[in-house]
Amino acid sequence: ITHDMDFHKKVMHPARTLDYKRLISLLYVILLTQTYDAVIVPRSPVTSLPGSDVTLSCSFSYKAGADLGKVVATWQRPPADHVVHSFYYGRDQLGLQNETYKNRTQLFPEQFSVGNASLRLKQVRFEDEGWYTCAVANQVESTRGDVRLIVAVPYSEPHIHIDIMEGRDQYTLTLYSRGYPSATVQWLNETGCDITERSRTSQSLDSRGLVELRSQMLEQRDENTSYTFILNNTKLDQIIRRSFSVTINTGSERSAAPIARSHLLLLIPVLLLMLTTTALIALKRAGGKSRAGSSS
Repeated sequence: ITHDMDFHKKVMHPARTLDYKRLISLLYVILLTQTYDAVIVPRSPVTSLPGSDVTLSCSFSYKAGADLGKVVATWQRPPADHVVHSFYYGRDQLGLQNETYKNRTQLFPEQFSVGNASLRLKQVRFEDEGWYTCAVANQVESTRGDVRLIVAVPYSEPHIHIDIMEGRDQYTLTLYSRGYPSATVQWLNETGCDITERSRTSQSLDSRGLVELRSQMLEQRDENTSYTFILNNTKLDQIIRRSFSVTINTGSERSAAPIARSHLLLLIPVLLLMLTTTALIALKRAGGKSRAGSSS
């Protein structure tokens, strides 16, 4: 009985009761952490040009009166969770920042009071493309959200070059354009039929990291033809569609040369006759002058 009474006293001791209250409070905080709404991030990908600055938006719920000094804001790159930028203890904490982002990131702690934990990424590079995780924590909540960054460059206005092959009744059509990332090219004939399988398309990176697109078609010179090409950069929803016609003048070119030669042959006798007549007249005048001089 004494043993049971001692056990009862230990369980009902005021200090022990206080521990239970703390445990309940801790469980309540954990419950809040698990059920609190996530941070708000863009649902659609954020697009940026290489070399420019971009802001990845991230907002969180801020309660008036909360201690901003205890806010922890961290940006990471999954799946390896490379640290892009960290802020806690009231200042930037860049000791664990991945070397790739050194001197290229910025948070706005003065805007934590309005729930702004957005990341400013400077001088965007092609390799920056991918997913970013924004995580915000304070005394009562810890939330996170993912943002996707796309790095892309619109394709330039395509240039078409036509090269007529000497000695052969063929010509090549070559399409040139630059952009990023890789694009697709489709060729159509004048009736709208897909003739892409007759083309050869290559894409390679130039010195600036842009994709140099070159698409070529080998065609016969036996008729006039119309073409349409469609260039599609899906990352930017960019579609360039251009139509043009190729007119072959081989027949008129072949007939023009014989006509010119026949005209020249007809003119030769006339020219000779005119030259002969002029020479005879000159000789007669010269003879008349010489006789007049001798008689005097």
